[in-house]
Amino acid sequence: MYELPKTVTTPINRQDMPVPLGSRAKSKERNRLKILNSATQLFRERGFEAATLRDIARGAGLSTGALFANFADKNEIFLTVIESENVRVVSAMREAHDDKLDLVGRLHKQLLRGYEVTQHNARLILSAFVMKWSQGASQVNDVARMSDMIRFVLLDTLKAAQARKELPQKAELDCASLILEDLCFANLRRAFQASDETGTFDLDAMSKSLTVQVNMIVLALKGA
Repeated sequence: MYELPKTVTTPINRQDMPVPLGSRAKSKERNRLKILNSATQLFRERGFEAATLRDIARGAGLSTGALFANFADKNEIFLTVIESENVRVVSAMREAHDDKLDLVGRLHKQLLRGYEVTQHNARLILSAFVMKWSQGASQVNDVARMSDMIRFVLLDTLKAAQARKELPQKAELDCASLILEDLCFANLRRAFQASDETGTFDLDAMSKSLTVQVNMIVLALKGA
């Protein structure tokens, strides 16, 4: 066992000791989470444009200086929030994959699960598309990449169905996944426009429309 040298007799004043790097890192991470929680709430209520950095900092109980110590600007905060939301939705959609259902049922269940998870954050998702067309190229690429993640979930479902011979080999799966991606966000926009003040969707009505929409796409693929 290691022992301190016996020649060391001066007591250590803990107040003079530097703060461990781990503590500083934890403090910064706590501030970062406070900022993201505040930003998520404001973006959800107001959308990207109306949520100000000052209000985000105030909601986090921090100064704007602390905000800029963690993020370069509002765009970076927004993209971080959107990415977290996107990962949550994608994970829920993947978990909703059910081999016991037919292909229409599987796609329907995955899409509907995505809507269930994101319905109260629909303004966040839709604000991302506004940002996509109003900001610089890097933001466009970031938002497009997140949108692609939704498409890849649906494409994987189509590929699995093709491997099980539920779809012909010549079926255009890439094209179908693009249509499903567009359908996903178009339905989200319409549902948000028709939602109540809390942002709650009529999921029963959405489910019925989704059944018809997905069935049409699958029929087209089977007839390829």
